Amino acid sequence: MGIYDTINKLEELRKKIQFQIYMIIIPMALWIVAIMLAPIIGNGILPFSQIIMIVFMAVSVMYAKKSQNVKKEFQRLYKQTFVAQALSQNFQNVNYMWESGFTQDAVKMFNLVQLGNRFKTEDYLSADYNGIHFEQADVTVQYHTSGKNSHTTTYFKGRMFAFDFPYKNVSSVRCMSNTFMYKASSNNKKIKLESGMFNKIFKTDAFYEHDAFYFLTPQMMERIESINARYGNVAVHLMGNKLFVAINMASDAFDHDYRQKVEYLEEIKKINRDMQVIVDIINTLSIYS
Repeated sequence: MGIYDTINKLEELRKKIQFQIYMIIIPMALWIVAIMLAPIIGNGILPFSQIIMIVFMAVSVMYAKKSQNVKKEFQRLYKQTFVAQALSQNFQNVNYMWESGFTQDAVKMFNLVQLGNRFKTEDYLSADYNGIHFEQADVTVQYHTSGKNSHTTTYFKGRMFAFDFPYKNVSSVRCMSNTFMYKASSNNKKIKLESGMFNKIFKTDAFYEHDAFYFLTPQMMERIESINARYGNVAVHLMGNKLFVAINMASDAFDHDYRQKVEYLEEIKKINRDMQVIVDIINTLSIYS
């Protein structure tokens, strides 16, 4: 299948998804209207509205199931056509599994964000760039309380990365921007560094104090500040010779918004921007040297 045939197929699937979304929303809206009109028309409509509710709920559930299947087919075709190809052209030894992500145990080991009771991850990528091995995935961590006043708090939504850092090896050094909420707890000691600006932007801790000064040289502090200035809400953890990075981001990487038509050049630009975040972290933090 050629690229334009694929785009046409994606557009067909996208329109089908939109139609199915309407078929989920409209029956529910009509049922709500029937309930609201009951006091005006009379209670006699209530038994009828209950029948309507059952029918409309059945229609909504049916189209919700259909929508999930079509969305999955859209994602599969989009990821294989645009994302996998772009990744293979820019990285080496690519292993891309869009339906998978980091395990919850892995995210716990990164020790960057609190773990809630809801966990979602996808777009796992393992690859090499300029000799540096890395892994990344979209991760969402939430805490949900049920009951009369149910509430969901998002602890983290964004991208997490694990980079080989062959030229440094420490027990544990973390620095997290003050805007990075719901930080993971740690037995590390709080550290104040020589840079007043860095101390103002980040909270730093380390298992051994000398490891913090070994890793967070003036040059490295400037580099981390630069990453934080570009992306905001950044957390960094060097443990052993692995560097873990978490960046809060509003949108998932390597995804397409179903509300927008698929435009080839725009998709390539967007995917390149998502890949560039990885390259930017490696280059800015000079992980290879």
